Amino acid sequence: MTRSPFMTASLLGAAGLIPFLVALVVIVTRPLNAPAATVAMIDYGACILAFLGAVHWGFALEPGGVVTDSKLNHQRLTFGVVPALIGWVALLALTLTSAPRLAIAILIAGFFATVVGETVGRGRNLVASNYLAMRWTVSIVVLAVLLITLFIQLIGMRHA
Repeated sequence: MTRSPFMTASLLGAAGLIPFLVALVVIVTRPLNAPAATVAMIDYGACILAFLGAVHWGFALEPGGVVTDSKLNHQRLTFGVVPALIGWVALLALTLTSAPRLAIAILIAGFFATVVGETVGRGRNLVASNYLAMRWTVSIVVLAVLLITLFIQLIGMRHA
């Protein structure tokens, strides 16, 4: 049985949730390991944001993927860099100011802004509807994990 590329992408997208979910389980169940798990989640989240932006570079640069509207294509390429920069700012918040709560909040904003930007891209016919449906599904899980982690941090259950 051969899988379609979209099916493979969906399975890999789901697999990409594993580090977020494992980190959350550690944060909730192993207080002594919660700080390290929080840092690992922030690091992974920043990497994934960079990946999400890079996907749009791939869309723009694939043969036949460059739209004829030059301004729109420049916007698409610019959008491809912004998530990585947001991830970098989250890492700076963590490493330079030891502020995991701020880093998590920045990641929440970054993941939300990215999926909203992709939704706008769908309206401009730059993003396939099946890709957008997959991205919203994965983003909802990631945002829920990050929000739970931030809540745990804010109420003081686990400190990083």
